[in-house]
Amino acid sequence: MIVTCPSCETSYRLPPGAVNGARAMTCRSCGHHWKEMDLIETIEIVESKPRNLPAVIEHEESAEVEARRLSSLAREAEERYLAIRAAKQRRLRNWGFFGAFAVLPFLAAALLPETVVGAVPISLKAYQAVGYDVNIYGLDIRRVERQHAIVEGKRILTLKGDISNISNDTRRIPWLRFALVDATGKEIYNWTLDTGARPLRAGETTGFVTRIQAPPEAAQNVKIRFARANEIGSDTQNEQPSLTPPPPAK
Repeated sequence: MIVTCPSCETSYRLPPGAVNGARAMTCRSCGHHWKEMDLIETIEIVESKPRNLPAVIEHEESAEVEARRLSSLAREAEERYLAIRAAKQRRLRNWGFFGAFAVLPFLAAALLPETVVGAVPISLKAYQAVGYDVNIYGLDIRRVERQHAIVEGKRILTLKGDISNISNDTRRIPWLRFALVDATGKEIYNWTLDTGARPLRAGETTGFVTRIQAPPEAAQNVKIRFARANEIGSDTQNEQPSLTPPPPAK
């Protein structure tokens, strides 16, 4: 703190707080006496005009309105999600139906050829084209036996077996077709046979016997099946095979 003599203007440096409100001072230069007073800085406080604030501050939207809005948004989002999921499930279901309808005919054709041919007879040609013989007769050829004999110097091949009705209805016995094949599976001789047996009731069995003289030496095996309409009565040689009537139905 610096004080100045009002008479000779000699200045003196005093430590802070040396005056402490009022203090008698004597100038060392001129001997003048005076009373030094501390200056107190005053700050004028200007009162501003008070504002009239509302007792309650109102928001643009109340909490209840905001809650309803959020609930509506959540409901709309859920409805969109459910709609998207339902559409996806419909697409999957439609693809499933399409796949089932596309596969079922092939599955039925593989597992139920007799039923398919019975419902659509022309499908038999498709099975024959791929080398599959469909048993549309409800009959089964069983217990086939081959016998070789020499009669008057000639070799005789005798084939006999059973025909069983494996269906639940009475079935007429169609002609039988026999084929001799060589070691490579190629047919080298064939003939057909009318058994002459009466229709078989469900579960019945009858037999057949056929003989052929001097079968080809290259014959290694025999194939037997029911003859098609265009094969009945045909054979690959001029000599007709010797036929033996079948025994009566059992």
